[in-house]
Parts: sequence; structure tokens; C-alpha cells
Amino acid sequence: MNKSLIYLIYFTLYTILILWFGKYGIRRTKSTRDFYVAGNSLGLAASIFTFAATWFSAASMQGLTGSMYAYGYSAALYAVISWFLGASLLVVMSVRLKDYDIVTIPEFFRVRYQSRLLQAMGGVVILISYIFYMIIQIRGFGIVMTQLLDIPYTLSIFLVYLFILYTTFGGLFSVARTDGVNFILIILGTLVALSLILGNLGSITDIHRQAMLIDTRPFEAFPTATPRGSLLDPFAHGLQPLLLIITVFFGWGLGLAANPQYAIRVISAKDKRTAVRMIGLSVLVLALIYVCIFIIGIGSRVLAPSISGITSIDEVFPYVINNIVYSPLSGFVLISVIAVAISTANSQLLLIASGFSYDIYKNYVNPLVSEHKLLTINRVVICVGGTLSLFLSINPPSNLLTFGGHVWGIFSSSFLFPLYGGLFWKKATREGAVASFCGGLAGLLLFYLVSLYIRGKSGFLEGFTVHPAIFGVLTAFLLFYLVSIFTYRADRGGSDFEV
Repeated sequence: MNKSLIYLIYFTLYTILILWFGKYGIRRTKSTRDFYVAGNSLGLAASIFTFAATWFSAASMQGLTGSMYAYGYSAALYAVISWFLGASLLVVMSVRLKDYDIVTIPEFFRVRYQSRLLQAMGGVVILISYIFYMIIQIRGFGIVMTQLLDIPYTLSIFLVYLFILYTTFGGLFSVARTDGVNFILIILGTLVALSLILGNLGSITDIHRQAMLIDTRPFEAFPTATPRGSLLDPFAHGLQPLLLIITVFFGWGLGLAANPQYAIRVISAKDKRTAVRMIGLSVLVLALIYVCIFIIGIGSRVLAPSISGITSIDEVFPYVINNIVYSPLSGFVLISVIAVAISTANSQLLLIASGFSYDIYKNYVNPLVSEHKLLTINRVVICVGGTLSLFLSINPPSNLLTFGGHVWGIFSSSFLFPLYGGLFWKKATREGAVASFCGGLAGLLLFYLVSLYIRGKSGFLEGFTVHPAIFGVLTAFLLFYLVSIFTYRADRGGSDFEV
């Protein structure tokens, strides 16, 4: 059967599945609590599906696989280790966060610190950060659809726009339901991709033995050739600077720990026990998927030491599946990559809606707004936010994994200490939280501006030898601690305090 026809059949079947499962939430959603957190009712299975599907984004499937292809195992240190360390903090946070009757993370700031301003600032950061982070998902979808249906990139990204709008309109009930479908596809697609790679190469030991000998340039646009043996070296023989590998934790790791898209899954779980088990079991399943991704990335490089038909790391995985190891199941693997993009993008679009409608509009503009009107505003914001991300995706960043780490650095520089400090430190004050939030963002922005001035625009995000988030996080920590201590003491007129 013709390849294009096979791919079209896969895409049609996937579309039917999403349309069927997505309509569930539209009927069930009656309030903003339903819309944002599914009425705090998600059981263990639904929580695992939506947590893991939201986690496993295009930065994982395409960015990480392509980085493994280009750099080898240093890519795992750059991202995966940081992600799992951040997840350990989520477990700690989940127990305390469930004590609060909230529907957004910025609302926690208002409840804990009695600060409507801090809630609104949280909403603004969510709006901006997720509009930019959704570019990753839209670009990933666009690359795959171009391979899948042989259509222009601009038409491809318009298709994902329609998918994510539909699956988000029903709120978290729809998102969680479609996430179940998408995550099953992700697991199966990853296993099929692994079997295609192993079927062409043999054992995992053979793959690594051959990878040791590779010394080519991954693709023509890549800046350097691969030093022999570097694919199995933790720092890629210097291609991945030691300081960058260490400090990326301040972006990827702490950014994940403070990220509203994971914290909101804690809130939506039906109880504390479900929330904790959700994180632990999800990370276990994700760890197994990442092991497969490592082998796929290294195996792809052994199969094709250099690829002439691509221009970026993010194109490696779709190209290999579509051209190097093609089989009738390749279309299924490419559909699983589409599932990756949609399952993360709709969660982020949902947060964009809550950031504006609940944390800004209801908080500051119209506290007495009706539930019906607020739901309508949510859906309008979903359309506007999705459209902005769509236009920004026309000229996207060249490296999804690197770009994602920088966006997550915004959350570690702003949300981290007001969130965790507010949960675990009784001396945390409103003034300290505001100072930390603003100061962390200012420190991060200052580093970018200085770096941009000194180095120029060429390869800006890819050229750092230390991750910029470390400056934002350290600034945020110092301000949070010092301002909280000072204002706590001033409020109580003494010096003998206990944590």
C-alpha cells in the first residue's frame, strides 16, 4: 500500500479518537472548578495519564531523541536527571498543597500571603511563559505532520491549532480523557520505534560498541563533528560544558518542581494519597520510556552517522522513522509524536486560560463575575492564546530541548520560593514573596540582556556555558529569605523566631 495512504489512515483514525474522547468534558464541565481541576475528582489512573502525558512533551520525544543522536548520553544529564530530581520535590510539595482549597497556583499566593497582586503577577507569568512554551509543541507537531502528510509546515501547525483548541474547550475533564488516549499511544509508539531500531541493528551492546566509533558531523548545519567516543561520554568530550550540565538543574529541575502544569495535577487529584502515588508511578513509567528514548537516539546515530536531509536536532526522530527504518508501522510512531505534542499543549492552553480569566480578570477586574461568563471568557482566551502561539511558531526556535529549559527557568526564578516557602516556612511573608518573585525575574532578565549585549544574537540560547536560571534562582532565594526575616521581625517586634 502507498506510504501516503497508510499515513492518512493513521491520521484519520487518530482524529476520530480525539473527537470522540474530547467531547466528554464539554458535557460534564459546569463550573470553573470543573474546568480548571476537574472538580478535584481525578482518580489514580486518570491522574497518572494526565500527569505523564503532560510531562512527556515534544522536548522529550523529539528534542531529547535528537540531542541523544547529536551529543549522546550527555543529553540525559542535561535534561532527564534534572527532571527526575525536580519530581522528587513535587512529591514533598503535594502533601501540603492539598491542604489548600484552590483551583490555580497563583490563587495559593493570594490565600497564603493575602496578596491579590502576587496572584495577578503569577497569572501574567503563566500567560507569557506558556504562550512561548507552546511553540515547542506546535513546532514538534508541524515537523511530524510535514513528514506524515507531505504538506507545508505552516499548514501542519494550523492543524495542531485546531486539535488543541478542541481538546481544551471541555476543560480538564476533556484534557484528562484525551491524555489517556495520547499516553497509551506514546507508550506503544515508543516501543514500536525501539523495535524498529533494534530490528535493524541487533543487540543493545552492539549499538553501543558501534557508537563508540562514530566521528562524523550529525548533520550539515551542526557546528562540530562528533569526537570519537563522545556519544558515550557524560560531557560529550567537552561539547556539553560541565558548568552547563550542572547548572541546568536550576532551569529544568527547579522549573519543573515549581511548574503550575504539574502542581495543578496535584490539586486535581481526589486526595493526598492519589496525588503522591500519581507522581511516583508516573515517574516510574516515564523512566522506562526514557530508557527506550536513549536507545532510539543512540541507535539512530549508528544507523545514520550523518543525515543530509535535516537542519536541526528536532527533525532527527521523524526523519529516521520515516526514511531510515520505514515500515508500515512508521505511521503509528509518527502519530504517537503528534499525541505527545497535543497532550502537553492542551494542558498549557488550559493554564493560559486560568492565568488570565481567574488570576487576573476575576481577581482584579470583576470578582463577582458569574460562572457562565467566566467559562465563556476562558474559551475566548484559549482561542487568543492558541492563536498567538501559532503565529510565534511560524519562526520557531531551532532547539526544542534548549528552549524549554530557558522557559522553565522563568518558573524557577519566580514561583519556586513563594510556593515552597509558603508551604513549609511559617516565617515567609508577603513582602518576601513579592520581592522574590520580582527579583528573581529581574535577575534572570538582566543576565539575558547582558549576555545579548556582549555576545550578540547569533546562537544566543544555545551558546551559554552556564544556565541563566541560576542567577534568577539565587537572587530569588536571597530576597525571599532576607526580606521575609526582616519583615517577620518587624511585624512582631522581636528577634526570637522559630521556623
